[in-house]
Amino acid sequence: MSQESEEVDPNALDLWPEHVVDALNAFEGIREQKAIEEAMNGTAKKKNTAETEEQKAAKEKVKMRLLWEKYTTILDNQKLSVWRSLDKALMKYYSMLVNRQNLIEETGLLNQQNEELKTLLN
Repeated sequence: MSQESEEVDPNALDLWPEHVVDALNAFEGIREQKAIEEAMNGTAKKKNTAETEEQKAAKEKVKMRLLWEKYTTILDNQKLSVWRSLDKALMKYYSMLVNRQNLIEETGLLNQQNEELKTLLN
């Protein structure tokens, strides 16, 4: 095959694999910024270039909403099921450890009382 016969797709991704994560993060930032701008255009009118405190608060609120929406998609149902099972098992383990600690303390008190009784008998 010669270079002339090869067709180059203008829409093909020309990106090194090492830079994919950086590109995705940049894309996510651009998408969030557009969402913030759309929300701001719908909620407040810009009278001048300086942002008012209300505009800053609204922008921060939109950023937080987008952030929490993003966090809700981190775990799919299968992973969530695994985390719930793990949490349940760890709670059982914790209660068993607390019970064991109480029994050890009780045994220590009984040993102390036993020693006191031995000294009284002597």
